[in-house]
Amino acid sequence: MVVPSLAVFLGLIAAPIVVVGLVSLSEWTGFDIADIRWLGIENYRTIAGDDIFWRALRNTLLFTGLTTLFLNIVGFGVALLISTRVRGTGLLRGVIFLPALLPSVLVGLMWQRVLDAFGFVNQILQWLGVADQPIFFLGEERWALWVIIGVTVWQFAGYDMILYYAGLQGVDRSMLEAAALDGARTPATVFRVIIPSMRHIVGVVALLNIIGGLKIFDVVFVMTRGGPNRSSEVLATYMFEQGFRFSIMGVASAIAVVIVVLAVIASVARFRLARRLV
Repeated sequence: MVVPSLAVFLGLIAAPIVVVGLVSLSEWTGFDIADIRWLGIENYRTIAGDDIFWRALRNTLLFTGLTTLFLNIVGFGVALLISTRVRGTGLLRGVIFLPALLPSVLVGLMWQRVLDAFGFVNQILQWLGVADQPIFFLGEERWALWVIIGVTVWQFAGYDMILYYAGLQGVDRSMLEAAALDGARTPATVFRVIIPSMRHIVGVVALLNIIGGLKIFDVVFVMTRGGPNRSSEVLATYMFEQGFRFSIMGVASAIAVVIVVLAVIASVARFRLARRLV
C-alpha cells in the first residue's frame, strides 16, 4: 500500500508542484517547451514590485480570513441546532446543505442574476423603500468582494455543518449531562465542554476553509473577473490572467507558488497548534 500511495503522491501532487516551481524560474509563453529561458528569481521580483499582485494578495487573505470565520460560525451553529430533536431540523439540514451540491460556476451565474441592477434583490430593496436606485453590487468597489464572501458562505456552510454535526456525535454525553446537572447554561456548555471536546475537528474544518479560500477562483471569475478596478482580484484570478490571457507562464507560476506556500504555512501552523492542544 505504501508504494502505490507514494507513486500517486509523486505523480499527482509532488511532480506538478516541482514543474510549476521550475517554470516560475523561467520565461515561457506556454506553447513551445523549446522556448523556455532561465531567469532565476526574476519573476518573483516582478510580482514583488507589482501593485496588482499585492492587492490580490490582500484580497485573498481578507477573503480567506472572513470566509473561514463565517463558515465556522454558521456551520457550527447550524450543526448545534440540527443536533437537537426539534421538529424541522431535518428539513433545515437539507436546505443548508443543498447549495454545496451545486457547481460553483452555476452558483456564480445564479447570484450574478439575482444581484443584477434589475434582479430580485434590488427589486425587493426598492419595494421595501431601503433603496431609491438600483445598487450595483458587483459593479461597485465597496460591494464586490463582500458579495463574493457572502455567496461563498452561502454555498459552503453546508459542508462545515456536516463535518461539525459528525463531530458532535462524538462528544461525551456524560460530560453534557454533568454540565446540565451543574446548572450550566447553553453558552457555557458550548464554550467550556463542546468546543474543547471538538478542538481537533475545529482545526481540520478551519484548515479546509483556509486552503479553499486561498485558491478561490471560479466564483470570483464568473461574478466579477476580479473587478471592478481590481477590487475583487484574488491570487488565482490574477494568476489565470497572467498565464492564459497574457501568456506569461513564469509570472503565473510564481503566483501559484505563493498560493502553495501560503497553504503550507497554514497547514504547518494548524498541526503545530494541534500538538500544543493535545
